[in-house]
Amino acid sequence: MEALRGKRVHVLGISGTEGSAVAEFLVAQGIEPVCHDLQTPEDFPETFRRTHEWMEPGEREDRVRWWLEQPVRWGPRYLEGVEDAEVVFLPQAWFRRPENARIRELVAGGLRAHSLTQLVLELAPCPVVGVTGTNGKFTVVTLVQRILSASGLRAYASGNDRTHVPAVYFLHELGPEDRLVLELSNRQLLGIWRSPPVAVITNVSVHHLDDHGSFEAYAASKARIFQYQGPRDVLVANLDDPVTWSLAQKAPSRVVPFGAQAREGAWLDGDWICWRDRRVLPRSDLVVPGQHAASNALAACAAAGVAGGTVEAMAAVLREFRGLPHRLWLVDEIGGVRYYDDSLATNPAAAAAAVAAMERPFVLIAGGRRLQATREEFEPLRQALRASPVRAIYLIGESAPVLRQALRGLAAEVLEVRTLPQAFRRAVQLARPGEAVLLSPGCESFDQFADYRERAARFAALVAQERRKRAG
Repeated sequence: MEALRGKRVHVLGISGTEGSAVAEFLVAQGIEPVCHDLQTPEDFPETFRRTHEWMEPGEREDRVRWWLEQPVRWGPRYLEGVEDAEVVFLPQAWFRRPENARIRELVAGGLRAHSLTQLVLELAPCPVVGVTGTNGKFTVVTLVQRILSASGLRAYASGNDRTHVPAVYFLHELGPEDRLVLELSNRQLLGIWRSPPVAVITNVSVHHLDDHGSFEAYAASKARIFQYQGPRDVLVANLDDPVTWSLAQKAPSRVVPFGAQAREGAWLDGDWICWRDRRVLPRSDLVVPGQHAASNALAACAAAGVAGGTVEAMAAVLREFRGLPHRLWLVDEIGGVRYYDDSLATNPAAAAAAVAAMERPFVLIAGGRRLQATREEFEPLRQALRASPVRAIYLIGESAPVLRQALRGLAAEVLEVRTLPQAFRRAVQLARPGEAVLLSPGCESFDQFADYRERAARFAALVAQERRKRAG
């Protein structure tokens, strides 16, 4: 922080979670940043409310009023005077906005770019566990934090979601003996030059090519989580995932493997989940079904074990864990039919994992937006469906035509429909007691919804409507 004092510090995007968190933190430290936002004062309140769901409503309205009284360079004045900056704090998706072309030029020319994640990694006074990967990140974060807490440690967690409190808000509560567990996205990793002492990579599959241009570049962004580690640090890596394990071979730190193929670290001994030479619990005791659930459990055991968690705590937490909302979440069971919300499956690999977890016959609702999508990208989903008890697949959104081509030849019916409500009605008509309806899109939601949460809320509302219909 002393290095920032006296500097001309600028902060971008204060209507977003990261920009406001950084700016408010700097102000609390006696540093007065120059703040910029693309929103106008008229549009700012609605955007701020949407991006700060973690705040209590009253606090959120207080912050809106406070920000509107600050000398922010809004809308038409966005980036005014940024050429004078010595340090600029950037939100994780800043490079996606064409309005930030000038920032790209200045950073390329030597302007020091900083981020919320970098700030937290620099200032946290305790060991940090950072978790990245294409799928399962926040599930693993949640499990690690719960295991460490159950082990008697004071552990905190923060995710990459507008419902999660940014870690910078509780840094002052942390002490040297505590633990901090962070979800780190590919975009957050692009903005760091420090690695967490314990880094975790859950898996790496094709995703976010619109951000990175190629799969190789995307995978390289994940590798940044361990790039700045030293020999005393630890990388927890998925031995079952070839891309992840290949990346791990370049780590400058000690590598601890996890996976069904591992024979050290966190591994499977028949049905038993093991940590090092200790049995934790039978895999069949996990409430959440599927191979991906077992993989998440193994990753959590390895990361928590390295960070001081006990085997007894691992067993207790894993036995009680019932998953997270929007991640193969059981919304309801009506007339013997289970309705699962897996809206966070925004890529084909995530949807394939959900499909592979389904043990009862089911109807799949998939589709949405996937820029530059190809049939080949959906091959993991196709293979999972071939081996599953799927009865029908109803496709929605922009990617429906590509998905239909990719899934051609399956025994199940594959049908394009326009919207989620239309697909839901067909699924309800087809599903029988003992079966399920699964929303696992394998695509992003931005063609028809604001985000995956709105898509999930719409699905949940349809399920609730079906329950009321049956009751009435």
